[in-house]
Amino acid sequence: MNKNFVELKQQLNELSETINRFDSEAVQLRIVELLFNQTSGTVGTSGMAEEANSYEAGPVAEPRSAPASSPSRGQSRGGGKRGGEAATPSASGAVAALARLVDSDFFTEKRTIGDVVKKCEEDFGVRYKSNAFSGPLSRYAASGVLKRDKNAEGKFAYFK
Repeated sequence: MNKNFVELKQQLNELSETINRFDSEAVQLRIVELLFNQTSGTVGTSGMAEEANSYEAGPVAEPRSAPASSPSRGQSRGGGKRGGEAATPSASGAVAALARLVDSDFFTEKRTIGDVVKKCEEDFGVRYKSNAFSGPLSRYAASGVLKRDKNAEGKFAYFK
């Protein structure tokens, strides 16, 4: 037993570099198991062939197609039509919408993030989450494009 252990340890040290090249631990473990079984004499090449022949593949997954009634990604926000028809302009991102509001006279009065969300929904037809404006508004305030104060409710109000 002791002689087999020392011999097996030496063999594993020699094979460790090759085994460790496999990224998957499951593959590494399977190789080591096959080596142990081969050295103990339980599985030879015929045993591996029997295992391969007894393997049954699972069912083949069919590709999924999108349901006809659900809107596609571009159409869900009022985007363009597909298939060669004239496309309507898609919604701009939150930062672009905010830049348009900054360029307009929207911030002549003090406005909260909630006001910005409402204005974008009214003017651009897109409902953005308030956290989409949080970072850009704070950057505008830090760069001096906008000023900000806390209002009576403790929320930041942005203005020019």
